[in-house]
Amino acid sequence: MRRLLGLTVLLVLPPMTLARVWTTVYHCDEKTLLAVVDPNHPTVYRDIMVGTRLVLVVSSDAAGHWMGSLRLPWDDDPYAALVGRGYSATLPGSTSKVQNYKDSCLPAAGKAARAYPYMGQDVVGLEFLSGPTAVAGDWFVFDYQAHRVGTCDVGLYDLYVSRYVPIQTFSFTHVPSRDFNGDTRVDFQDLALLASHWGLAGSPDPNDPNTAFDLDGDARIGCSDLALFSEYWLERQDSRPPGDDPNRLSPGL
Repeated sequence: MRRLLGLTVLLVLPPMTLARVWTTVYHCDEKTLLAVVDPNHPTVYRDIMVGTRLVLVVSSDAAGHWMGSLRLPWDDDPYAALVGRGYSATLPGSTSKVQNYKDSCLPAAGKAARAYPYMGQDVVGLEFLSGPTAVAGDWFVFDYQAHRVGTCDVGLYDLYVSRYVPIQTFSFTHVPSRDFNGDTRVDFQDLALLASHWGLAGSPDPNDPNTAFDLDGDARIGCSDLALFSEYWLERQDSRPPGDDPNRLSPGL
């Protein structure tokens, strides 16, 4: 009889669903999704230029307390940085010294939400936690800065599940910037600079003034470089440097 009653209770209760937490990657306008290379591989993105700022938004479809992390391997750290917003040494309403990126904690994450820098043995990044009053929605926002040509993997971790196995991994590839004049936009001024170096020889020497325009690295500035340049026509990379952060102690900076 007790067994039958237990089965009846299980049938009456609604099915339990696991909370899902995920990260969405946007361009610097925080509205336009960064395109993926292949819809079948939604975490491998199109190449981005050195100097590009991406926006990573961590969201949840459930309410309540949660703890997670965004990390990249130390080997990838020279190529990119994960940056919080609005660093503060104290939490709101407290006089205790507690690291917090207050502007990275969105309202849906709850009043006690917190984000702070993290450095482990093999990884570097950010950790964050929602408060007990958190509701479903966008919880945290962070910036990703591409520093050098190369590749970088970023992992999203659910720290209640594992500190070592990410629940999502994002792959970014950085290519030389087409923003030759450094105004964060690829436009006619950059095209004019490319044209002024047309036909000149490139060089592997990073101090050579022609190197930036030899986009394909074939030691000659010509049509193939123009084709590569056009792939980012009118793109805004927003290369504003991250704000001062006393906790940014990585070898990449």
